Parts: sequence; C-alpha cells; structure tokens
Amino acid sequence: MGRKPEAPPPLAEPSWLRSLWLLLWLAAFAALACAPDEKLVRQKLLALEAAVWTLVATLAAGVLSGAWTRRATTPLDLPVLAYAAAGLCFYALSPERGVSLPEATRTAFAAAVFFAAAQTLPSVEPGRIAAAWGASAAGVAAYALLQLRGGLGPFTVPLDSRPFATFGNPIFLGAYLSASACAAAGLAWAESGARRHAAAAAAALCAAGALATQSRAALAGLGGAAALATLLYAGPRARAAAGLGLASLAVAAAALFRDRSWTHGLIWRDTLSLWTEHPWLGCGLGRYHVEFPAFASAELKALWPQQKVIVNFAHNEYLQVLAETGVAGLAALLAVVGGFFAWWRRAAAAPQDDPYRARLCAGLAAAAAALWIQALASPDLRFGVSSFVAFFAMAAAAAWSGPPPRPAPPAWRAAAAPACLLFLGGWGWAAVQPFLAQRRLALQPGFHVEASPEVKAALERLEARLKAEPSNADVAEQLAYLYAKERAWEPAIERYQLVIRLSPGRPGPYNNLGNLFYSTGDLPQAIEQWKRSVMLKPDQLDAHLNLGKALYETGRLKESAAHLQAALRLDPKNEKAQILLRKMVE
Repeated sequence: MGRKPEAPPPLAEPSWLRSLWLLLWLAAFAALACAPDEKLVRQKLLALEAAVWTLVATLAAGVLSGAWTRRATTPLDLPVLAYAAAGLCFYALSPERGVSLPEATRTAFAAAVFFAAAQTLPSVEPGRIAAAWGASAAGVAAYALLQLRGGLGPFTVPLDSRPFATFGNPIFLGAYLSASACAAAGLAWAESGARRHAAAAAAALCAAGALATQSRAALAGLGGAAALATLLYAGPRARAAAGLGLASLAVAAAALFRDRSWTHGLIWRDTLSLWTEHPWLGCGLGRYHVEFPAFASAELKALWPQQKVIVNFAHNEYLQVLAETGVAGLAALLAVVGGFFAWWRRAAAAPQDDPYRARLCAGLAAAAAALWIQALASPDLRFGVSSFVAFFAMAAAAAWSGPPPRPAPPAWRAAAAPACLLFLGGWGWAAVQPFLAQRRLALQPGFHVEASPEVKAALERLEARLKAEPSNADVAEQLAYLYAKERAWEPAIERYQLVIRLSPGRPGPYNNLGNLFYSTGDLPQAIEQWKRSVMLKPDQLDAHLNLGKALYETGRLKESAAHLQAALRLDPKNEKAQILLRKMVE
C-alpha cells in the first residue's frame, strides 16, 4: 500500500535539528553495516556509541537552547528506565565492580539508544531511516553470501564456510541479518511500486545471509518473529499457508544442522545450579563467567575443558540474567520484554489511522521480536551491537506508531538537560575506558633488550663482584635483572633463586622469578612464585596483574578476577587489568 497522502503534523523543532537527527541515525546505520568489529577494539560498537552519545548531547543542547520543548512518550518508557536503573543498582552492589562494569555499561547504552530514538524519531521521516537500514543490511548480506565462494569474477573476498562479513563472528552477523530481514519486510509491506520491490529484495537478501551464517538461534528468531507477525496481521488462510511454510523451513533447518553438537542444555542445567546459590540477587552483575566454572559439571568440562575453553555465557539471556541478578534482575528484564510483546499485540489490534506507518512499525516490532526470541538460545544480546538493534527497533516501532510529542512541562524541561549531561559524563567515561586502555597499552615500551657490548660488560663486572661478595643479595638481584632483560632465562632464574636464599623476605625476586617461569612455559611454578610475592607484600600491582593473567589462562576465572580487581584498587586506570577483564567476555 502506498504512503498515505496526509501532510505531516507541524513540528516544534527547527529544521536544522531535525536534519541533524536524521543524519546521525543514517550515520549510525552506515557504521552498523560497514565498521569492522574486532575483539577488544570493537570499532563498530565504538562508532554506534559515539552516534548515540551525540544524539543525547543534541537533546541536552536542544533543551538548553529552547529548540526542543516537546516530549514523546511510549508505553515502554518506564520498563526501560527500570531496566537501566536495575543495572546501575546491581553495579553498585557488585563485590568486584571492574568485572561488572562492561555489563553495566551495556545496559546503560541500551537505555540511551531507546530514549534517544524515542525522543528524536517522531520528528524524522520513518521511510528514510527504514530504507537506510534495509539497504545497508542488504549490502552486508550480499558480502556475506560472496564469502561462501570467495567472491565473484575479479571481485574477491575472504572465503569462509560460515561468513561473518564486518561483524567478526557468524553469530553476531546472523542476529543482525535476522532483525534486518524483518525490518525490510515491514518496509516492503508499507511501500508500493519500485520501492516495494527493492525492500522485498533487501529482505530476501538478509534472510539468505542469515541462513548462510548457520546460526540456529538467528534462524529461530527470524522464524519466530515471522510466526508472530503472521498471527497478528494475517487472515486465516494466510496464517495456514505461513504455518506450513514455517514448518517446512523448520524441517529443512533440522536436517541442515543435524550434525552440529548441542551443549546448551548442559550449560543451562549448570546455570540453574549457580542460580540456586543466589536466588534473589544473583551472583553479581556481569560475573557469570567468573562464578560458573565452580558449577560446571564433569560432563560439560569433558566437552569444553576449562583450560582451553571459557564458558562466558549461559547461551540464554534470561537464564544468565537470573544467575547474575536473581529474581529481581530477571523481573526488570521481563518487564521490558513482556511490556514490548503486550504493546505489539495491542498495536496490531488497534484501528490504524496511518497504514504506512503501521506496516512499517510491524516490521520494526518483528525485528525486535527476532532478537528477544533468539536470546532464548544465544548470548548475542550481551554484545552492544545487538542491544543497539533491539532497543532501537522497539523505540522506533513504539514512537512512530504512538501519538505525536506533546509540549513538555517546565519541570520536565528543567530536569532533562542536567539528566542528559550527567548521563553523558558517566556513561561516556565508562564506555571509552576499554578503548583508551588498549591504546595506552599499545604505546608502552617493551621490557626486553637485545644483547649489546655495554650490557655484556655490565654482566661481566657484576659476575666478578658477586664472586668476590657471594652473600651480596643486591648484586645477585642486579645480575638476575640484566639476564632477564637479555632473555637469558636459565642464569636469570639461578640468580633470582640465589637472591631468595640470601634474602627470603624480599617480595620482588619472587615476582620476577614468576615472570621467568611464565616465559619458559612453567605456569604452575609461575603462579606459585607470584602467590608467595603477594603474601609478602599484598599491595604489589605487578604481582596481582601477573596472577590475574596466568589464572585466566588456566581457566580459574574467579581467582583471576579477584587479583585483577585488586590491581584496579591499587591503580583504577590500569590498562592491563581493564583489558584482561574485557577479554574474559570477548
């Protein structure tokens, strides 16, 4: 059906502000499709966070300047606000905030996406945003399909049996494409003529790309969203035909994935064991990966050895929230999810004054539904990119199908700008820390040096002095240090062991001896020496960092996190501790 030929309602915001909001959302969807998504650096997420931060900043500036004087409301405002507040409260209650910070930042980001979209999108033309999303997603899907064969003609791309395009992981890509297929299908339903054909082609490309990723959760989300949309909008015959088609797809998917292993059931069972230890408030926000190993069954460990594989996630968002934040945290999440599905059912049944927007919003609601459904068997919503898509789609569907913004009361305007600025400072600082830490660490100079005549001469002088003064621990320690810098492991170990015999109360030699054992691959001895060093001097930053790294590598995440948190207490900006904590959930 074509666009309804009604003039848009008069807008209070100046044209420059509406144009800015449109450009920022278009830039966000371009970054979502094109920016690379690499571990730790996460340029895609950083670009999205920058766009949302700028949107919130423009809202604050609009209030302060008087350019933005209206407030849009949706039925999901309070549930999303409660969800974000719960994340903040659980972060404040966390025994190790360094571990909880990434998840607290993600929940804050999700709320920021929702409210930025809910307040700005009513002033933006919905067709442009939906078309930008569909076109960019179709490009990503086409690239993913090309990865199956390594390119087309002279155009070559990386060959992969499970494509990931710009998303770094087939699971992430599958989630994005399943939601994008729904959004593009809604646009095709709303448009007419050539635009309808283009949107339908984009939806088909996205669905094919999702299938190519072989993500069972993504396909289940897409199928579940399609089934719900059919039940809500189609007539009896269409429902029957759609049901038959979905059943056929389910059978085909079962045949396609029949040889794939399935360990989710074991993880879910052991996650419930973790939850029963902390039923009401959970084990701590974002702490699943450090608490779960103690509850992992022997059967699961045999399939996923802790020394080789880290079970970062429960592969069920609802179970993981239950384990981390208990019944209270799950209630906050279910308020959002349940509120969304209840709103969608009411919106589908209500009379429609604007069929174009109603159909477009149906596709956006299905996009959000696809992600919430696949969260039953996937950790994808734990990643900020997927949270962006889910919360944007909910906000866009609710905002574009709801009443127009109304004049905001003076009290609301007085509180809005300070609230935005406070949020921007807190969330912006937390979001940028991992990226700054990675950059600072990359700029640090290395410890080791190549052998030179000067170093060799210094070693000879110290060896001669030690021979003359065999009980001089200081000389022995200087020798050990120089040997270590030269990567002469055996003489360095011998000299540090001599220092310990001569002066057993010094903590430094134990720490350095642990470094040497680590460099030679003897992790148990390295951990033992670092523990002795910490016992002698508990406030040693390097020893805590070393223990955190080694324990992480041996799968002892809870102990590792404790030492990394101790390092952050000694140095809150320590980039090594921040990066190691981030690696645990990457």
